[in-house]
Amino acid sequence: MISLTAGKFVDRRSIKSFLLAWLIVVEILFGSLIAARPDNSYLILGVAIGLIVVVVTFIEPVFGVYVLVTAMFVENLLRLGEISTTRLIIILTFGAWIAHALAHKQFRVLVPLQGWLAGAFAVWGLLSALWGIDTQKLWGALQTMLQCIGLYLLVVNLINSFEKVQVVVAITVLATLALSLLALFRAITGEVVGGRVNITQVFGTGPHALAGYLVPGAAVLIAMLGRESQPIRKLFLLFTLLATALAILATGTRAAVVALAVIAIIGITMERRVWRVLLPGIVMGGLGALFFLPSTSMERLGSILTTSDRGAGRLDIWLVASNIIRSHPILGVGLDNFGQAFDRYLADTSGLRGIYFVQGWGSHNMFLNVQAELGIVGSVLFAAMIGMSVVSGLMAILNLKRAGDDDMGTLTLGLWLGLLGMLVVCCFLDWQYAKYLWLLLAMAEVTRRLSIRTAQSGPL
Repeated sequence: MISLTAGKFVDRRSIKSFLLAWLIVVEILFGSLIAARPDNSYLILGVAIGLIVVVVTFIEPVFGVYVLVTAMFVENLLRLGEISTTRLIIILTFGAWIAHALAHKQFRVLVPLQGWLAGAFAVWGLLSALWGIDTQKLWGALQTMLQCIGLYLLVVNLINSFEKVQVVVAITVLATLALSLLALFRAITGEVVGGRVNITQVFGTGPHALAGYLVPGAAVLIAMLGRESQPIRKLFLLFTLLATALAILATGTRAAVVALAVIAIIGITMERRVWRVLLPGIVMGGLGALFFLPSTSMERLGSILTTSDRGAGRLDIWLVASNIIRSHPILGVGLDNFGQAFDRYLADTSGLRGIYFVQGWGSHNMFLNVQAELGIVGSVLFAAMIGMSVVSGLMAILNLKRAGDDDMGTLTLGLWLGLLGMLVVCCFLDWQYAKYLWLLLAMAEVTRRLSIRTAQSGPL
């Protein structure tokens, strides 16, 4: 932990004046944009929302985290040219957090060991410019990595109570429901591509990303349903879970289906009551899939057992990845250089049976990607950070169970299962820099720290 105190060296009045001046400048800039394009109602709406976000975030920085969690679900749509809106929110929240702390004459940063490992991972990625195949690609990936680390630190420091954890969970559940209903609507109306529901225009990316983002929400819903006793809330949670499961099936994303199976098995092991939810849920979900989803989606999911298409080419991609790793085991080929290495080593890889290959293809496996790009050093740092986060989440569950805090224990279990589900999905996608993954990693540490407090003082 780093603790910095700004006491007599900080003039509170000057800080408040600085914040006021900063807000005035921002308002002038936004006003200039409106004046430049007065006919653009969407810009005006965006400016109005942006101003509210800026003001409220500077009043209470944790609000920026809430906005960020919401924005992550449609991150690819919220772009200002080449700039990601989530990046701007992270910068805004960081600035608000520092200014707010200085205004109260104390700036204290919590950096858990996982945070230091993440920092070392970023430094190693930067050093890979010395031996990487294409150093120009490195800088974009490094910026994204630093955003993820910034998000991690914001969540660890600003989500400091179970009430705030509940807000994050509520946002996750509502966003999951909204995306699920939209996906089901498009599936029912026949808007599918290759047998898979397509909401690229709304979500911003393809069906595999949509399914992956729905998995953690499904995990939280499963955990909450296992404990819920009030009929109305139980019906809402059940409806949301069924909609989420059907939406995942509609995407035809086999990785997400496997992740759901893993969540179900581990969830039953951790909490027996989950079985009472899953059994009727599976029956109702199966019937819903038969009536509402196109037959092509079910046929695609059926290939999980046969691997008839070699996992959409993943088995062949992983053979090439293994060849790259054998050739560069220690240092790797450099950050964000897997695509270039893939093109180089494709012809030298034996045993390939794929029909076609895309130039510069990604690894479709987060762990293979890190190992191929950053070698054994980067892989150990990354695996240690993830492993410690998983252990932190498990410790939080056990601490809350011993303390008898069932409500918070349920939310913690849901977030932990969501993290496990996301890690399963990442075995089939290059999501090492997905902000949703880093949010879940941070929430594992948050719940561990709060569970210790609860165990010492008793349930809140």
